[in-house]
Amino acid sequence: MENLLSSAQDIKIIFFDIDDTLRVKDTGYMPESVHRVFEALRQKGILTGIATGRNYYGVIPEIKALKPDFFVTANGAYVIDKDHEVIYNNPLPKQTVESLLAWLSSVDSDYIFYGSDNVVASKWSEVIQAAMAPVYGKLDVIPDYHQTHDIYQMLSISDHDDTLVLPDDLADKVRMVRWHPNSCDIVALNGSKADGVSRVLASLGLSPEQVMNFGDELNDLELFKFGGISVAMKVSHPDILAVADYVTDTVENDGIEKALKTLAIL
Repeated sequence: MENLLSSAQDIKIIFFDIDDTLRVKDTGYMPESVHRVFEALRQKGILTGIATGRNYYGVIPEIKALKPDFFVTANGAYVIDKDHEVIYNNPLPKQTVESLLAWLSSVDSDYIFYGSDNVVASKWSEVIQAAMAPVYGKLDVIPDYHQTHDIYQMLSISDHDDTLVLPDDLADKVRMVRWHPNSCDIVALNGSKADGVSRVLASLGLSPEQVMNFGDELNDLELFKFGGISVAMKVSHPDILAVADYVTDTVENDGIEKALKTLAIL
């Protein structure tokens, strides 16, 4: 703990996941302590950022109202600052998108497109509603959205999603990261929240040792291994708990504020 407290004094920027980290995904509950945390960090001159699998469209108003300095969205593929200046823009190649669509069709899977400012579905079904509605509400159905928009991330989604395996010709271009029993994020092979955060650090002249991360799910794994201090929420995936530097309480029990106080950042 002594080493952790010492490292915490070097932190210059803190990134937060959204779902089940800043707020409870299924209920939308976000404690008042989160507002206190962001204001206190601002007063101390510590920068803040959101690092999420959602795209910017999916960053809900109450999160934007916290006025973070940076948004690392679509698992690192689209990164902007608080003034909407683009720091990093890495859409999937159009041929890769076409190949993914052909494969998903062959395995009888529906799909979700993430643009920079929209999330759309290939259709609307009970399976898609169960996975997506708690996060985004009902999505527009635009199966050919990719023809007129850049795609930063795709989702496979079906009642047999856990059986899907990328073919070799796609496995060297993209990877699948499970976020729901019936759905996986499909991101660029080297794409991750860590990649997006690294672009922010480079723009600021900061090192990985100067960043702290809060998260709970598998798409936080690369970021937790990236550097600095990683804090897992109590309800985190076991793989996240295994690599975290510190485990804090749940959203409902003010886990973020408790961790920052324990580590003497606040």
